[in-house]
Amino acid sequence: MKENHFSKTSLVKQILIGIICSALEFGLYYVYQNLFNPIPLYMDTLFTTAASFFGPVSGCICALLFHTITVFFFGYPLYNYAWAICSLSVVLIIRLYIRLRKKTEVLDIVLLVFIIALAISIEGALIFTILNFAVNYAEDSQVRFMFAFLSKNNLSTFISALLPRVPVNILDKGICVTLGYFCSKGIKKLLKC
Repeated sequence: MKENHFSKTSLVKQILIGIICSALEFGLYYVYQNLFNPIPLYMDTLFTTAASFFGPVSGCICALLFHTITVFFFGYPLYNYAWAICSLSVVLIIRLYIRLRKKTEVLDIVLLVFIIALAISIEGALIFTILNFAVNYAEDSQVRFMFAFLSKNNLSTFISALLPRVPVNILDKGICVTLGYFCSKGIKKLLKC
């Protein structure tokens, strides 16, 4: 990958990109949930990642709108909205990384994958642990079988929720961050921003 300097995207374009990416994110998530659900991936941040490369506004709009739509469309309880924290962290990490590095190359994408995967694995385990304690939340994601195995072998709820998330998030974010980066390049050409 060539050196890439991210220019500032106007607020109007960021809002538009955030809305478009949110709709694409929901479409991908809907298809994934209906066709590939047993595969242990989340596939819920590809377009959040793409939107994040344009700016914090587009990334946050995409993340929050996507989670709002999924909570209401799938009829999830409102406490499921807590998972938006992970998507917002993806936005924050990408924006901070871009601010520090000012360019993105192949090594940067690989590093972002691991930083994001580790951060949201910890956050996901914390969110699950809190929800499990507060509302007796049951693991319903693709890591539920490993969680059940670990928790039955006397590991704490947090550790049982964390360990299966790390490899799943590395693979999932490897796909989402890489494809999200390339999607952002395509959107940038399409919208000429």
